[in-house]
Amino acid sequence: MLKLSRLFRAFCALMIALALPSAAHAIKVYVDNTLGEVKPEEKVTPAKPVPVQVLFEFQRDGAPNPKATKVTKAWVLDALKATGDFSEVVETPTSNGAVLSIKFNNIVKKDELDKSKGDAFKAGLGFGLFGGAMATDYYEVTFEYVAATGATPIKTVVSHKLYTTFGKQKKDVVIPGTQYKKVDDAVKALMIQVINRGANNIVSDPAFPK
Repeated sequence: MLKLSRLFRAFCALMIALALPSAAHAIKVYVDNTLGEVKPEEKVTPAKPVPVQVLFEFQRDGAPNPKATKVTKAWVLDALKATGDFSEVVETPTSNGAVLSIKFNNIVKKDELDKSKGDAFKAGLGFGLFGGAMATDYYEVTFEYVAATGATPIKTVVSHKLYTTFGKQKKDVVIPGTQYKKVDDAVKALMIQVINRGANNIVSDPAFPK
């Protein structure tokens, strides 16, 4: 889990506080509820699914993050296969020339990051009893599908968020997300939701080959 957690900004923001031993310093991770799952009535499945080559890259502020790409790529490929939108999901060229490019960008908002660091440090000094900290990870994921060489691309962008809390939160603070016990599980759930939504947007686009 440590290897994966270092890939994400929220845990970098809380690193100082994590060094302080206290049961009150429990970290909680939440996946934002806004996007959610693709509902049955929204789901579109091609009548004749075709194979597709997937080009996936995890980014941080638009710059490639090879380590994060390596850790999360399998989740993305498995999620795409599970949608049933394509007959085959591979990383090599296909006979039909279809390509789906996915850029999973983790956007850093420096002002929020600095505030989270400060809040986490203060919460740590007070052993989490006088307030906690919350960090928000923003994701903007760009999907671009090309049905064949030279075809006009179909593009869609899906946004999502991950919340991480540390210390004792105020009673009136409501986290608009679903909690996961493990960081890995939260990130995986977030990515699956994004992939499902992005793939569905692509195949339901009027320009997608019928």
